[in-house]
Amino acid sequence: MDEKNNLKVRRCGFVERWARAEEVSAFLSITLYAVIAFLIVLLVVLFKVATKPQAIYYIPGVTQAGISYPNRIDKSVITGFASNWLLDRNNFTPFTVKDTYERAMRYMAPELLSRTKASLEDEISRVTRDNISSLFSLSKEPEVLEEGTYYKVTMTGEKSLYMGKERLDDRILRYTITLKRIAPLEANPYGLTIEGVKQEEVEPKL
Repeated sequence: MDEKNNLKVRRCGFVERWARAEEVSAFLSITLYAVIAFLIVLLVVLFKVATKPQAIYYIPGVTQAGISYPNRIDKSVITGFASNWLLDRNNFTPFTVKDTYERAMRYMAPELLSRTKASLEDEISRVTRDNISSLFSLSKEPEVLEEGTYYKVTMTGEKSLYMGKERLDDRILRYTITLKRIAPLEANPYGLTIEGVKQEEVEPKL
């Protein structure tokens, strides 16, 4: 009788161990599948990140390679941005003035644009109606003054206005352009925006 009971106990213990072994095996299998699935998802994500095209910012007018440092803009970039904007803004004909002003507005800060947009639109209408052309060239190298995240660029040049072929005006002007450093964007790779423009007439030296 005792032998039968012992045999039954051993059988029960074996069945219990077998059941536990199956549970552990099932758990390990599920864990293994989960790890494999996670690794597959991770590999797919890493592949997409590695093969995703990166934005390339092209800055026109640069003639040689340079080093870009975080939170610092080279002086040549600042003066190049300001002078290109001013020259583009002040050189136009009745046929190009609209495109010229649209390009200028692209780099103006929202506050400045809201203050000057109406006058710019009036100027476009007057230039087109009266057949006005403008020629402007720099006569001095730009000067830069840094004030935190702002830069003041002073430029002096000669500006001539024409009505058709007739010269209307010829003046020497000094511009002080206030720039603010911003995050580079695809539409504005310079990382600078026009915050203010001040114009003064300079008396010619006798």
